[in-house]
Amino acid sequence: MLQNPPDTVSQRCTSPLEEPAGANSLQTLSPGIEPGPHWWKASALTTVPSLLPQYQPYIKKWLEFCHGRKNNPYDPPIATVLDFLVSLHEKGLGYSTLNTARSEISAIVLPHNDVTIGSNPIISRFMKGIFKINPPTPCYKTTWDPHIVLNYLSFLGTGDKLTLKLLSMKLLMLSALVSAQRGQSLHILDIRFMKEGETQFEFLLPEHIKLSRPRYKPPSVMLKAYPTDKTLCVVSHMKEYLRRTKPVRGDSTKLFISFMEPHKHISRETLSRWIKTVMEAAGKDTSIFHTHSTRAAATSKAKAACVTIQEILDTTGWSSSKTFDRFYNKPTSDELTFANSLLKKD
Repeated sequence: MLQNPPDTVSQRCTSPLEEPAGANSLQTLSPGIEPGPHWWKASALTTVPSLLPQYQPYIKKWLEFCHGRKNNPYDPPIATVLDFLVSLHEKGLGYSTLNTARSEISAIVLPHNDVTIGSNPIISRFMKGIFKINPPTPCYKTTWDPHIVLNYLSFLGTGDKLTLKLLSMKLLMLSALVSAQRGQSLHILDIRFMKEGETQFEFLLPEHIKLSRPRYKPPSVMLKAYPTDKTLCVVSHMKEYLRRTKPVRGDSTKLFISFMEPHKHISRETLSRWIKTVMEAAGKDTSIFHTHSTRAAATSKAKAACVTIQEILDTTGWSSSKTFDRFYNKPTSDELTFANSLLKKD
């Protein structure tokens, strides 16, 4: 059975943007500008909110690095930026981590001649070298068969027979698999931007997501009915969930709310824990496959079932099949090898 999540759960995922310690002391390094709160807040405007927790550690390290060298962190010499990136590389950090650090430094450092620090030829050449030495690699070489989890979800029965806790977790997992969306997108689903039809639900994504960029319109999240099996129909479970949560959700318009009072919008951490709990209950080893692996599991299974690449791209929002081929299209971990398939008895 599903395990109860801890009672002491933060109901909201908030990342208040605070000025890093030591920023005020660095303002004196360049009397011509006032970098402190102004440049820090300007940087926040250029960063997708969900990525702020990812960037904040590197901003702090960067400020401390410049403070130790008595350099202005908002208008540093190229050599200082290069030395900082080298120091991260020498600590064993890979290309993706260094690229994250470069991106956030570039967001707060003053451009010169309309060229950002991240696009500086010397910095770009250094990053290309890091890419060759230590290229980014996918988290997984294999994925898992969604049917393992789907069999468990079917065993639970239809939504009207479930407690609110089980219904909430089952709906989330069904939504994650049939939409192949990131946890970030599932977390921001909002009933104000929901279109309900007889056989489907459509959610628009009004907030920025990881794939957001200028002139890019993220695809809506489509959840279609599966009349063949009511125990796996995401639409029927959605209708039951909306009916059950309507009296308790109050002014919360986000789709997924806590099944415990005061029934507020769950945090990203809680959402991930719900998915992990279902995976564990279905028998998946979550020490190997984490919650984000649902995306690879779903899309790989769709590809194996001869779903067209274009439909997979349209569903997930990827603009190129290269992303899918490199990071998500994986064989299942329990797939038969050539020898096993040859030796297996009919």
